[in-house]
Amino acid sequence: MAIRLPDIGVERPASPWGWVTTLGVVAGSTLVVWPLKSVAPVVSLGVVYIPGVLLISSWWGWRLGLVAAVGSALAFNWFHLPPTGQFGIGADKDAVALVVFVIVALGSSSLAEVARARAGEAERRRRETEEVLARLRELTAERDRMEAEAIEAGALRRSDELKTALLRSVSHDLRTPLTSIIAAGTALDSPTLTEGERHELSEAVVEEGERLSHLVENLLDVSRLQSGLAEPRLEPVDLAGVLEAARESLGGDAAAVQLRIDAEIPALTADPVQLERAFANLLANAVRHGGGQPVLVRSREIGGRLVVRVVDRGPGIPEPERERIFEPFYRREGGGGSGLGLSIARGFVEASGGEIAVEGVPGQGSTFVVSFPLGAEG
Repeated sequence: MAIRLPDIGVERPASPWGWVTTLGVVAGSTLVVWPLKSVAPVVSLGVVYIPGVLLISSWWGWRLGLVAAVGSALAFNWFHLPPTGQFGIGADKDAVALVVFVIVALGSSSLAEVARARAGEAERRRRETEEVLARLRELTAERDRMEAEAIEAGALRRSDELKTALLRSVSHDLRTPLTSIIAAGTALDSPTLTEGERHELSEAVVEEGERLSHLVENLLDVSRLQSGLAEPRLEPVDLAGVLEAARESLGGDAAAVQLRIDAEIPALTADPVQLERAFANLLANAVRHGGGQPVLVRSREIGGRLVVRVVDRGPGIPEPERERIFEPFYRREGGGGSGLGLSIARGFVEASGGEIAVEGVPGQGSTFVVSFPLGAEG
């Protein structure tokens, strides 16, 4: 049968096993003393009992430790101190030795109990610390879970806001050209129309169809950028060619854009299709808000970066709005447009490793600054 000792720091009852162990330790120590009498004075052999007293005190508490100390003193006196077989002591030095032994045994028992009590206190504190740490880990896990839920909720909220803005844009921006196309297409069947009127209606259908196509392309571009699917295909790009293609995409508004490109600008590593779409949107925005004034596009190398400035002479953009204008579907009051062009421009520029910002003074026009690092891929 295995003996299960009580935990450290818990008061140990004087159970039968404790008494048996105490008697066994006293008896064992007494037996050990006999063979040692031939090599040491008997009066000094009382120390043999001390380890047993410490053992009992450590495991079973001070009460049995005291019993072990007294029992050891009695056994030592009875079996080993002359005259043996009785509790009398024949020599004064033996009496002094026995008293010293009893004091040492009792002191050892007390010290062992103090050590046991301190060990128990340390164990209790360790358990409390572990409980606190476990609670902290639980709280940390709960905090991480709540943060993850908050991030997910924020993402869902932004997604809902984007969907709401998309529906609002679709309900207005798509409906307007569709209504014009349907009305013009219906009117073309009228037998009373002159050839000139038919031509005007046909041009209106084409114009509104192009407008609708441009809006659909913008919606698809925003969708790809928002979902992270607009991966650029990087290759050497001739910036002058890209800017010229972006200007030509404006159709009749192309004449309002003036390009001033440095002749010795090195090739840029970027996605040419995305870059053309980005500058086309920037130029269209500048023409729309330029108040009928020419839009100037300048490019040059500055400090290892290729910098393009798109300058208009419109009303300018107030400081608080200079970051919001790059948000999808954000429209300035009276600005017109779908609210997608600048968001797409930033997305495509950053996809190729570039940066875009807006400068200017309200009332004196705006300058969109696009820059790319040279000599490194985006």
